[in-house]
Amino acid sequence: MPKIDRKSAIFFANQLRSARLAALADAEAFDEIIHAVERLGSYLNGKLRDLGGYRTAVTSSDVAGVSGLTDLPDPFRTLFTPFAGLYDLVTQARNDALHQGAFARHLTKHAIELAIVLEDALSTYFDPVVSDFMVRDPVCAELWQPLGFIRQRMLANSYSYLPARGDDEAWLIVSDAAVARFLRLDRNGGTRKMRLAVTLRDASQRDSDLLERAQTLPPGAEVREALERLSPKGVLLVIGPDGGALLGILTAFDLL
Repeated sequence: MPKIDRKSAIFFANQLRSARLAALADAEAFDEIIHAVERLGSYLNGKLRDLGGYRTAVTSSDVAGVSGLTDLPDPFRTLFTPFAGLYDLVTQARNDALHQGAFARHLTKHAIELAIVLEDALSTYFDPVVSDFMVRDPVCAELWQPLGFIRQRMLANSYSYLPARGDDEAWLIVSDAAVARFLRLDRNGGTRKMRLAVTLRDASQRDSDLLERAQTLPPGAEVREALERLSPKGVLLVIGPDGGALLGILTAFDLL
């Protein structure tokens, strides 16, 4: 059976995270998480099976068992379902014919909990550097885009921050809080409509607080340094050696 190493852990953790974020955006999008778990199980087993056939490999002490969330003490059993039991719940629900409405949302909830445990377990194989934890290929805002479009992207994907490249090539950050303040400064409906149609460049010229200079880190920076620098800002950009290429984005959410 192939073993988990740093590269495979990063690969599968990223797949699980992407699937989990998709499920958070759609209360019935459990399939992506299940497919990510099945790909992990197939890698570990070396052969194709159904979700139940991967149970032993995925719940083993080398994979899910590495996480401290798999089997918490009895006083917390009302808060956490043991991982093996959670895996069985998802497997049984996945095999059921009814996958819509409240049933699908319940399955999605359990699938998200399953992904969180597996992500935590896989992260133990990472190196303590930001490149292993960052969100790769982040979505960026563009100065020419209207605020209505940027707002839509934030709401559709639960983004709190979007990076943007300034006219001087410096990296900037636009936050959901800054966009909300700009749009709500005047409650007049007509004014709000006009503000939604203003480009990010023009809006930042009207409100200097809309865009702020981003704090950046190299990909090899230690997580300890990132945590210290996250306190005042909340988001860090991971920049390549040339100082220009954006490799990823890092928030406290990614380090939980």
